[in-house]
Amino acid sequence: MNAFDLVFIGCALLTACDLTWISFLAIRRHHGLVKARLRRLALVVGVYFAIVVVVGLFSTSRTLAAEGILRYDDWCVGVEAVKAAQQIGQAQAPAGREFVVVTLRIMSEARRGRQAAPRGSRVYLLDANDRRYDVSTLGQAAFEQGSGSQPDLTAKVDPRSSFLTVRVFEVPDDARRLSLAHQHGGRFPGLFIIGDGFCEPPVILLPPPTRLASTESPPKTSSR
Repeated sequence: MNAFDLVFIGCALLTACDLTWISFLAIRRHHGLVKARLRRLALVVGVYFAIVVVVGLFSTSRTLAAEGILRYDDWCVGVEAVKAAQQIGQAQAPAGREFVVVTLRIMSEARRGRQAAPRGSRVYLLDANDRRYDVSTLGQAAFEQGSGSQPDLTAKVDPRSSFLTVRVFEVPDDARRLSLAHQHGGRFPGLFIIGDGFCEPPVILLPPPTRLASTESPPKTSSR
């Protein structure tokens, strides 16, 4: 949890308290005070959201090297391996496209307590032209048919431990400078936090994939 997370929590609590007080004033029919406090609250909330938008629009995406690790407090994700194949099991990539198989390592740096990514977390690829590639339904299903179901990003991980999980993407043959981006949970509350809302997510630059005729099974889940 960083300073902006604490700012958001503090603002949310103060807003809740102010709305409670405004409701009390409305019940007591102090309409003049209610209007005054509502105007002040709207001004403060408007200024806060303006800061969120301006910071987001003028922020640049952070790019990590291939061995880099994206850290969200004690929950972390890194790239273990990248492979490319025209075919996975019986699934053939369409003409002019290929499957990119990315093995992720999900880690916990916590000393105690199990960690998990929030609901809605997902990964996707970006190329040099900022084209986005989500997980391939066809490729992922074919991979799991041969290698078993892969753990969700939101699966809990024990303290100081890690597990591996694989995601399969389908990209054009001419896609260059692929990078992995991670959306850490849904739009709430991230959209309303300074430095998170309206910001491009940090990315890990992928190394050149190992070219294979067919994919291999991923390494077994391991712990640190």
